[in-house]
Amino acid sequence: MRTMDKIGQTIINLLIGLIIVIAAFTLYSFISLEVMNKDYVSIFGYTYFEVASGSMAPTINKEDMVIVKLNSNYQEEDIITYKLNEDFITHRVIRIDTKTITTKGDANNTKDTPISKDSILGKVIFVIPNFGIWKKVFMIVSATESITSLTVISVGIPTVTIITLDMTYTCSLHLTLKMIFRFFHF
Repeated sequence: MRTMDKIGQTIINLLIGLIIVIAAFTLYSFISLEVMNKDYVSIFGYTYFEVASGSMAPTINKEDMVIVKLNSNYQEEDIITYKLNEDFITHRVIRIDTKTITTKGDANNTKDTPISKDSILGKVIFVIPNFGIWKKVFMIVSATESITSLTVISVGIPTVTIITLDMTYTCSLHLTLKMIFRFFHF
């Protein structure tokens, strides 16, 4: 039973840690985008974007998330993200000139207009497939769901924590009493 207690407590600790990390990440993203009016969130030299079109299919599909390393190290055939007017575009580099870069979406028939190297944010290093679907599943979209979610977070998590702590206390009390009975030979 002691091993099960440790496993249960470890799982609870991991879940609470994950919730704290997600909450901190969400708060940091909100402050960066809404309060500081930045165009994108930068975390330790990386950023992320949800893909809005299928121009890079089948390599990167609509609603995938791309993780971008913010730098200027790229070469032909790399997939980069750059800013064009108010939009962020993720396409493959097909030509590098002295001052400009030419890109093209894998699914597009024509290459893009050359862009200045200054407009490039960085190189795509990782793709999370179908991120948009998961975002929709977990995203709060209505006031009713917001109230329900708030209730679950404010009541459910403390309740689970109290029950877990109570179970741990009960198991510890049980083991303590068991040791006392053995010690006094009851």
